[in-house]
Amino acid sequence: MKKEMMKAITVMLATAMLTGCAAYPDTNTAAGTAASDAASVASSAAETTNAADAAAGTSDLPAEDAAGAVADTAGQDGMTEQTIPLYIGEIGNKKDLSVYFFNGSNVPYVTIDFATNALDEMLDHDHEYEISQDGDTVTVTRKGTPFTAVFDFAEDTISFLDYDAFMRIEGEALVSFGGMTGEFGYLYQPIAELTNDRYGKEMCFDLKPYEIDLVKKDDGYYVPLHTLSDLFLSYYNAYELFNGESVIVAPGLDERLSDLYYSSASERTEDFATFDYHELCFMLDHMYGLKEIHGIDNFDEYFYEIGVKKRLMGTDQSEADAALYEFISCYLDDLHSGFMAESCGSDPGKIAELAGGIYGPWKTKFNGWIDEFEAERNKAYPDGYLPYEEVGNTAYITFDSFVAPREDIDYKSEPTEEELGDTIRLMQYSYDRIMREGSPVENVVMDLSMNTGGDINAACYVIGTYLGVGSINVKNTMTGATTTSQFHIDSNRDGRFDEKDTLADKGLNLYCLISPVSFSCGNLVPNEFKADPHVTLIGKTSGGGSCSYMPMATAGGTRFKISGYRRMSTFKNGSFYDIDRGAEPDLYIDRISDYYDRKALNKIISGK
Repeated sequence: MKKEMMKAITVMLATAMLTGCAAYPDTNTAAGTAASDAASVASSAAETTNAADAAAGTSDLPAEDAAGAVADTAGQDGMTEQTIPLYIGEIGNKKDLSVYFFNGSNVPYVTIDFATNALDEMLDHDHEYEISQDGDTVTVTRKGTPFTAVFDFAEDTISFLDYDAFMRIEGEALVSFGGMTGEFGYLYQPIAELTNDRYGKEMCFDLKPYEIDLVKKDDGYYVPLHTLSDLFLSYYNAYELFNGESVIVAPGLDERLSDLYYSSASERTEDFATFDYHELCFMLDHMYGLKEIHGIDNFDEYFYEIGVKKRLMGTDQSEADAALYEFISCYLDDLHSGFMAESCGSDPGKIAELAGGIYGPWKTKFNGWIDEFEAERNKAYPDGYLPYEEVGNTAYITFDSFVAPREDIDYKSEPTEEELGDTIRLMQYSYDRIMREGSPVENVVMDLSMNTGGDINAACYVIGTYLGVGSINVKNTMTGATTTSQFHIDSNRDGRFDEKDTLADKGLNLYCLISPVSFSCGNLVPNEFKADPHVTLIGKTSGGGSCSYMPMATAGGTRFKISGYRRMSTFKNGSFYDIDRGAEPDLYIDRISDYYDRKALNKIISGK
C-alpha cells in the first residue's frame, strides 16, 4: 500500500506541476469553464447526498467505518481526549488516532507524531524522523540530515532550517516538480553538471497573528490537526479531512473514502469557525504562489475588501463554502485555482443555489477564446484534427494536452498510429517520420494553440525532442529555493542519449504555434522554446499559468485548489523569470482561421 501511495503522490506532483486537468477524482477541469464549475458543484452535492445514505445506514461501508467508533475520555483541566479512526490513502488502511480538545472547543489537536507517522506512511519511509523535547520546544529532525522543524510552544512558532530540504522526496530535485523520476525515469538522462539547487531561507511560521495556539500541557505537546496538515501534508499534495468521527489523509478521495467523509459532520461552532478562517488566512498567506502578482498583502484584508470575510467566519458552513467558492472563482480568477468539493457540514446542493455559476472576467474571456479557436479548427478539420500530418514540406504536430506516460506502453518499442493520443509516443512517431530517409520535411510546426496543460513528464519530453537539451526551472515563492534541471531524452529508442535524439541541429526550421488558450504546460513549453534561438514562436501571446496547483482543504473540510508556491520559470543570465504573463510570438498571426488553414500557414512561415 505504501508504494501505491507514494506512486499516487508522484503522479499528483507531476500532473499538478502545470496542468489544467484533474489528476484525481474530486477536482474541476483546468479551463475553468462555467460547465466545469457547475459540474464540480453538482459533483460535491452528489457526494454529500451519497454520504447522507451512509449516515442513514444505506451505504455499502462497513458499519464501523460509517460510524467511526469514537471513544471519549473526559480529561482534567479542560482537556478531552478521543480515540477515532485514521484512514491514510484508502479505506483499508485504518489506524487509531488520539485527538484532543481544549476548554470546550471543538478544534481538534494532535501530537506532533501524527505528521511524522503520516509522512512515513505516505512516502514509504521507515521511521524517517526523530522527535526530541526540551522545555517549551519540540524538534523534529530528518534522520541523517541537519534539517529540522522546531515547534516553540511558548512563542507559538514553527521554524524550519530549510523547508524544502526537510520535505524533499528522495531522488527528487530540491524544489520537487515530480518529473523525470520513478518508473519513467529511464526516458530521461539528467545532465549533472548543468543541474543545480539553491537552498531557501530559514522559515519561521509565526502563528500568533492568526490566533493559532500551540498547547503544552503537563508532559504533552499538542498542535492543531489542520495546521500540521497545511505545513506538512500539503507539500505532497495531500490534505486532512475531519468529520467529527474520523480523520482521512489522502491526495484525493475515492468513492469509499468520500462516502465515509460525508457520513458525519461536526458542529461548526463560533470558535471553530474563527479557527477555520484564521487557518485559511495562514495557509493562503504563505502558500498562494501568485499573491505578489495579485497585489495581495494578506488575505484577511483581501477577504474584507472583496466582502466575503463575514461569511467565511460565520457558523453556517454552507454560506462559508459559498463565500470560498465566490472568492476563488470570481476574485482570484486564475485558472489553476478552483473549488473542488463542499464540506461534510454543508447542506447537500446548497452550494449550487448560493454560488453556482459565479466566475470572473479572465475565466470568461478564456472560455470565449476556447470556443473561438475550437470553432475555427472544426471548420478546417470537420472529422477531427490529425496529431501528425505533412502539408507540402511542413510537418504539423498537434496535441491539446500533455498526457502522462502510461505503464501499459513500452516506450522503447516502435510507436504506432493507434498510440498518438499519448504525448511521448506522438513525439517518437513524429521524430521517426520527420527523420526518415527521403523525408521532404523542411519545417516543423508544433501546434499548441489549443493546449491547456497536463503532465510535466510529457512536457519535459516535448522540450527535449525540439531542443536536444531540455530545461526545467522551478522557484519556491515561499522559501526562495530554486532548482534548475537539464536533461537529454532518447527519441529514437536506441538506448543512447545523444545528438541523434532531437530535431535540433538537423537543418530543420522549428516553429511553435501558440494562442491565448495555450495555458499551463501549454505555456511552459513555448516559454522554454522562446529562450532558444532555434525555435520561432508564431501566433498570439500564450495564456500564462506558471504555478503548480495545490489541492487543499479548509479545517472545515471544504476542498479546493490554488496556484501553489512551486513556480515554473525561465532561466536567463543566472536569474529566474516568471512565465505567468505568457510567451510573446516572434511572428504574429492576425486571423484565427489562418491557424488551421495549413496551406495559408505554410505561406506565412515561408514569408510568401
